[in-house]
Amino acid sequence: MEKEFKCSTCWNMQYELLKDVFFDSKEENEDYILCTSKVIDDYFWNTAYLKTKTIEDIISDLGNKFKKINRIPSLYIGRDDKYYENNRKLILDKGYKLNDTDVYMLLIDYKDVEINMNIKVVENEKEYNDFMKVLASAYNDTIENSAENVYADSITKCYYDAIKKSMNNNKTYHIIGYNEDNIPVSVATLNMVDGVGGINNVGTAQGFWNKGYSKQVLTYLIKLFKQNNGEFLLLSTEYHTKNQKYYEKLGFKEMYVMEQYMK
Repeated sequence: MEKEFKCSTCWNMQYELLKDVFFDSKEENEDYILCTSKVIDDYFWNTAYLKTKTIEDIISDLGNKFKKINRIPSLYIGRDDKYYENNRKLILDKGYKLNDTDVYMLLIDYKDVEINMNIKVVENEKEYNDFMKVLASAYNDTIENSAENVYADSITKCYYDAIKKSMNNNKTYHIIGYNEDNIPVSVATLNMVDGVGGINNVGTAQGFWNKGYSKQVLTYLIKLFKQNNGEFLLLSTEYHTKNQKYYEKLGFKEMYVMEQYMK
């Protein structure tokens, strides 16, 4: 396992953690890493990272690949990359616009938190439904029938179907916390491959924020990660937001910043 966490290193780690859950295929050469999903047409799961100094032909080639699979062109570049300025100028000249800026973080200085909640790994249908209701509330996803988890938005449905598919796959742990009234209030997901862990789906249901629930769930997740001989624990979040500051308090440190451009 590489200990130098370059953009390409973490990009490949993310693919390995989430392949067969969200990602379906990866194409890598000396110029880029392209990850795609057959099921989810959202741009987050169909995107390319530019590894080196790019040229117009490469941008056009990627554009054609996205068009062929009916996906919106989405390109990532790292701010600390040697060719950042060159690549940024070129993709802007080709009509791409900045869509999002994310930060990748690594657990460096673990801060323990006392756990008072009932927290468990999702293992059955009821726990799965509880997990989904919390996640939908946290991210304000559109639900036509919350009792049956019927999602009006097709991308949301595909994403949540993928979560269900990943239950009990020996590398994914969906974690749910219940408060003192046994109400499901906070969730997170841990994926692990060869000692590397990735965190996603962190959320607390609306009406239960700022009560320390998410911090306890993440503490449980980190303990689970360490119990499974984890070495490197990664996550990504929005750059320079309250989320980044929150994770920093838990002991995560910024590794690098990535910008996403779409056309």
